[in-house]
Amino acid sequence: MIFFLLITAFTVSIDSFVCGFSLSFKSQKKIPVVSIIAFTVFAMCLTVNYCTSFFVGFLSEKTASLGGLGLIAVGIYNLLKKDKNSNVKGNVIKQSFLTGFSVGLDGAFANLSLSIMGINEFYVPLIIALMHAILIYLGMTLSKIKFINKIEKFSFIPPIILIVLGLYKLTGLIF
Repeated sequence: MIFFLLITAFTVSIDSFVCGFSLSFKSQKKIPVVSIIAFTVFAMCLTVNYCTSFFVGFLSEKTASLGGLGLIAVGIYNLLKKDKNSNVKGNVIKQSFLTGFSVGLDGAFANLSLSIMGINEFYVPLIIALMHAILIYLGMTLSKIKFINKIEKFSFIPPIILIVLGLYKLTGLIF
């Protein structure tokens, strides 16, 4: 279960790495930017986590497998979405909140899927937010290396991983 959670958190956070890379050119304030984005993601995931915890008693193992549909939807969304953060202008705080909301949407939806599957402990939103923070900071730090530019070409891999994880969870409906 923890391994599944970590893979999910990592894959929905990959866009944060690219975000961190692009944010490094606009701001030299790493810690405030990362903190605001991580807090925004955490708040979104925590809200979703506790809202769905009210409905967990009504879910069976078969309906919990439907959480895989959420992961598939997040994967498809990430395959199709455009980078909205490149057009964000303004001060660092506003930009950080907007970026946190942008990169946190897939994290919150993944948290919803995990909650439906019965993985709705307090540490789930925390792990998703921390993974976002780590990858944003890593992106901002490594933005000085020319090799990193080539990673953007492989942005289709994390959504594919989410789709595969979702399909894996849907097998619970069949078997």
